[in-house]
Amino acid sequence: MPTTLWNRSFTVWLIAAAQSQFGSAVAALALSFLVLHQTGSAGQMALTLACTLLPNLLMPLAGALVDRWNLKGPIVASDLIRGGLQFGVGAAALLWGEVPLTVINAVAVLTGLAGLFASPASSAAVPLLVPTPSLARANALIGSVSRGAWLLGTLTGGWIVTHWSAPLAIIVDGLSFLVMAALMSLVTLPDRAAPVTPGRPAGLFGEVRAGLGVMARSRVLMLAPVIALLLNAGLAPVTAALPKLFASNGGNAAGYGTFLVLESVGVMVSGALVALLAGRLASRDLIAAGLGVTAAAYGVMWGWPQPAALLPAAVVLGFGFGLINAPFQTLMHELVPQAFLGRVFSVLGMVSTVGMPVSLLLVAPLLDRAPLPLWFAVAGAAQGLGFLAWLWAAQTEHRPVSGTGKGALL
Repeated sequence: MPTTLWNRSFTVWLIAAAQSQFGSAVAALALSFLVLHQTGSAGQMALTLACTLLPNLLMPLAGALVDRWNLKGPIVASDLIRGGLQFGVGAAALLWGEVPLTVINAVAVLTGLAGLFASPASSAAVPLLVPTPSLARANALIGSVSRGAWLLGTLTGGWIVTHWSAPLAIIVDGLSFLVMAALMSLVTLPDRAAPVTPGRPAGLFGEVRAGLGVMARSRVLMLAPVIALLLNAGLAPVTAALPKLFASNGGNAAGYGTFLVLESVGVMVSGALVALLAGRLASRDLIAAGLGVTAAAYGVMWGWPQPAALLPAAVVLGFGFGLINAPFQTLMHELVPQAFLGRVFSVLGMVSTVGMPVSLLLVAPLLDRAPLPLWFAVAGAAQGLGFLAWLWAAQTEHRPVSGTGKGALL
């Protein structure tokens, strides 16, 4: 196991995660405006986003496989596949001028399928990259640096889309995935401990049930996916409505990009704060604070849906997200044994992300009819419910001695 935080593998991992986030930020903005430019419909854009996320329904099975394999393989393979897909759709858009929505949505589904293995594998790998006392700081650094790269990618994406074209920005994302695959080949991950439960569950479904059994022993772990479901269900229509809202107020891709940049600034600031205070503040308390801050930010966006208010609210919103994300990763690493991390993170990812495509599919017919600020109120209400539920779970459950998953729940 590593003995210092700044070892070679963690440093390469940090660089790889940063450049991947750069490319993903460029593509996220480019894809939104590619679909919006071709159709003029926020509803169609919502359907494309849903196609990307629907494969996450299969994530628990992917997580069970991840817990069987070396973690580096699924990450490298996923990056290679997603890089090829992004190159393909970007090149098609450059050659044809417009890409049929069926093609765009098919690529979105395939990209989502390829990402099934990368997400739980990446989350499970962090405790293998750094010593146990450095986990909180490592998670905060990954979150902050990744958001910094996302900020730079959003700025670059807005500039490319405005002055060049959305297809070129999508090709840049394809390149970033290929670079990440090359960097990941330089990372060394030690073997993981075998499960400490007697015997081995029969088949993938048995292994998924074993992961659920680990989660069932903690009220916080059982409630976490439910809260994430509420939060992502509220965030989904906001993500689809913001570009059109900025366009209706005289903005463009660069204006929406500015919102995302300011949100990233907030995430970076809170990430730096969490890294600085690592070990001094409990992860559960930081998560509760983040939920409250984001609920308040959505309330401001609902009451004053103008750029003058939306842009400052973006900083506050990002700050709240930063207080949630890195501490949440650390809490999972503390509570879940290493051999079950792939399954637990995959179950969490599936349940939380299913809220977004389902919400997008349900509200897609209403996005072009209902007042756009209404979706900020929906998101604020969902965030508020999550805040209250988390307070109840965190305050009523006994807090075990931190063991970074070393048998704490077994």
